[in-house]
Amino acid sequence: MNTVRITEHEDPRRTRSRSRALAAAVELLREDGLSGLTIEAVAARSGVAKTTIYRQFAGRDELHLAAVHSVGCQVPMTYSPDLIGDVTSFCTGLNLVLRDSDFGALLSTALDEAERSESFAGMMHDAGARRRQLLTARLRAAVADGTLPRATDIDVTMSQLVGPLFYRRFISRQATSPAFVGRLVSSVLAPLVSPMNALRESGARSRSVR
Repeated sequence: MNTVRITEHEDPRRTRSRSRALAAAVELLREDGLSGLTIEAVAARSGVAKTTIYRQFAGRDELHLAAVHSVGCQVPMTYSPDLIGDVTSFCTGLNLVLRDSDFGALLSTALDEAERSESFAGMMHDAGARRRQLLTARLRAAVADGTLPRATDIDVTMSQLVGPLFYRRFISRQATSPAFVGRLVSSVLAPLVSPMNALRESGARSRSVR
């Protein structure tokens, strides 16, 4: 669940008006898609004055992206000796968010807008980089601790892991079960992890012989 943090210097009225504007934007995007999102429509739906909305958001693009992220949630990443299990759990959570939450429904409107607005595409890129940090950090940790080979291409590996989830949600419209997610993660990571495990086991055997 998303919460709004109010500092001692923040006007509670500003926080309330922002929350109302975002809730109205989410409703409009869900009901009418991108065409329904205008500052005028948000003002009418929320009861927040246009001038107040413009003071809090630079324009429709910023309001749009803020609305999408207001219904998002952080998928947790665990760190255990089982890399494949950790990444499978993360990708399963991501799949649920894409499939069953308002975030997944509204993300399609953001993808549409990014095709038409260079500034919005830039904001989407930056936001996506922040969302990828958890998975990036987990894979880098696996390289650092020897679970993955040092030559692992983190960028490519991440695309192989999450790309199919977005493809099946927004392009092919295929169902994506937890079982599929498990097979996907194993198909990407097992070929990388297994040789490293075999190498460690071989090293352990050679040390025991000595």
